[in-house]
Amino acid sequence: MATVTLLVVCALAAALAWSAPTGWYRIAALVPARPRPVLRFPRLRPTSPLIRRALAAERRWAVVQLCRVMAVELRSGQPPETALRVAVLETGPVVGAVSDVASLRRAAEREEGLWALAYLAACWEVAAETGAGLAGVVDELAESLTEREEQRGEVWARTAGPRTTALVLAGLPLVGMAMSAGLGGSPLVFLFTTPVGLLCLGAGVLLDLLGAWWTLRMVRGAVA
Repeated sequence: MATVTLLVVCALAAALAWSAPTGWYRIAALVPARPRPVLRFPRLRPTSPLIRRALAAERRWAVVQLCRVMAVELRSGQPPETALRVAVLETGPVVGAVSDVASLRRAAEREEGLWALAYLAACWEVAAETGAGLAGVVDELAESLTEREEQRGEVWARTAGPRTTALVLAGLPLVGMAMSAGLGGSPLVFLFTTPVGLLCLGAGVLLDLLGAWWTLRMVRGAVA
């Protein structure tokens, strides 16, 4: 009995330490934000929210790299079409086959993470109409996109605590039943064999899922 109680208390302490935001904020502040390679999982379903989020982040960083390489090529004297072609080769197949303004706009409309290509197309059109230098504008666009991604990563890091806390609170009823069973009670018998227990079980599960969904919804709203 004492062993089970000790294990439950240790598990709760570890979960609360994991969900404490202060330590993770300090770690996130010490680690410089930079483009990180995103692992691909070709066998997993692309409809999964985690996979969609990872692919969108990979595409956004690919657009940043595309703009940086294109700006360097433009400064070396290359025309925009050649600079874009070289940038696509350097970036890889993530951005797709883009070669001009029209293809940039199509790619931005087709994929969720490539929306910034529409800004690159707009910069290209304005530079072509006014005769202004395109390299500086593309470089500023890359810096702006990088800053946006760094802010996105900071917000995601700062909401790690509330997300973990929501999951911990959602699992506390299971911990309570384990503690009750360790102390000699029969929670499963009460919950599954009596009318009052079934009513408590249904209401508890409903409220638990509703609370976890509401907390995660608020976190998603803050990130968005």
